[in-house]
Formats: sequence, structure tokens, C-alpha cells
Amino acid sequence: MLATRIFTLITILFALSGCGKTNEDLASLNNVELRKKWRECAYQKAPTSTEQKICNNYEKECNARKDKDNLACY
Repeated sequence: MLATRIFTLITILFALSGCGKTNEDLASLNNVELRKKWRECAYQKAPTSTEQKICNNYEKECNARKDKDNLACY
């Protein structure tokens, strides 16, 4: 019984730990905010896999804006 409770608690904690990161709409960020977050990614020494995914999304948004002649990230 105790093992089941502990397993359930750990499972719930893992599920909730993924909720800490918000799925922000990168298109709604202004250039200054996007540039700041993009640069923070550039200076990370050992990013986690989640941080790498987030940084990849910033990079994609920067490239999308670049294709529209908006040099938000430099």
C-alpha cells in the first residue's frame, strides 16, 4: 500500500514538473524581448534538453522574422 502511494506521488510530481514551462506565443513577443531570450540561450553552457527545445523555438522565430526583413536577433 505504501509503495503504491509513493509511486503515485512520484508519477504526479513528474507530470506536474512539465507544467512549469509555459507555451508562450513567440510571435507575440516584441523584438527586444525575443532578442533578450535568444541571447540568454547563446550564453548557456550546459542547457537541459528542455532548454535546448525552448532555445530552438527562439531561433526559429528569429529566422522567421529575418525572412520577413525583420532583424530581431543579431
